[in-house]
Amino acid sequence: MRLPLTLAFIFAAGCSDYTVIVRDGGDVFYQDPSSEVDILLVVDDSCSMGPYQSKLSTNFEEFISFFTDANVDYHIGVITTDVMAESAGNILGDIITTETENASDVFGEIVSVGTAGSGNEMGLHAAYLALTEPRVSTTNAGFIRDSASLSVLFVSDEEDASPLPTADYVNQLRDIKDSRDRAVFNASALVVTNVKECTSAAQAGSSRGDRYLDVAAQSSGVSGSICADSFSDIITELSLNASRLMDTFYLTDLPAPNSIEVSVNETALPCEDGAWTYTLVEQDDGTALPAVVFQRDQLPGPSSQIAIRYDFGDGDPEGFCAGSTTEDTGSAP
Repeated sequence: MRLPLTLAFIFAAGCSDYTVIVRDGGDVFYQDPSSEVDILLVVDDSCSMGPYQSKLSTNFEEFISFFTDANVDYHIGVITTDVMAESAGNILGDIITTETENASDVFGEIVSVGTAGSGNEMGLHAAYLALTEPRVSTTNAGFIRDSASLSVLFVSDEEDASPLPTADYVNQLRDIKDSRDRAVFNASALVVTNVKECTSAAQAGSSRGDRYLDVAAQSSGVSGSICADSFSDIITELSLNASRLMDTFYLTDLPAPNSIEVSVNETALPCEDGAWTYTLVEQDDGTALPAVVFQRDQLPGPSSQIAIRYDFGDGDPEGFCAGSTTEDTGSAP
């Protein structure tokens, strides 16, 4: 939403002059995703996952912290890719919710699923089993909520061996929400994207996760490499994608960066506080668009109003927060 072009005025009150800075223009955004999300993690528990287990536990504690910080009402369940056991598709331990004490610690323990599972990984089929009858009425009862969005995250170092085409699984998982809004379901993949990126020890048992990557692409999810040295960046992407929250807000016009003013729910956030930054975000077509990007721990929560005002300028980020003119000025005798 574009704000109208305005001018700056000087008001006189007795002996005091106060300059009220009114910007050329601006944009108003609304953080309007569902405030509820059900997240199913499907984690490979085959013997080849050994090199990744400790890294998974450590990094996924950050995953759950994101939802707590962003004030998102979550249900999180963990299953494995093993569909050969009688417990196939059953959520491990309890469903983790906003009411779970020490949720990050509990999650870190559950997501360490071990390496004793079947080497014939069927993550897509395991997810289908977990989210359909009879399990949604028995072992996994209470996980799926009618009002919540649904996200599935596949974590594996090998290709999926489920029996059906990927499109069938996408359609079956999407039908679980029984909604015309395709955004209520997405799936993401933390898998091998390039075997050569893996360590020599991991390469022997690894294969590219093409089927998981295809499901992520079909459902507007995100993908990342399980062989990456750090999961920090991909965990942030996965968290944002699952929550449907936005951290990046694109501006209608190029701003004078030192003039940018940001407020959330009418509370001003000075650039000096570090809650957000201004940058040019490169697009797939090579263009760069002006945007305000919030830090992860300062993300506007569900139903927030984000107002961004600025003077028109060249958009060069070099001028951001330098000699900022965001504060009103005044003088008194």
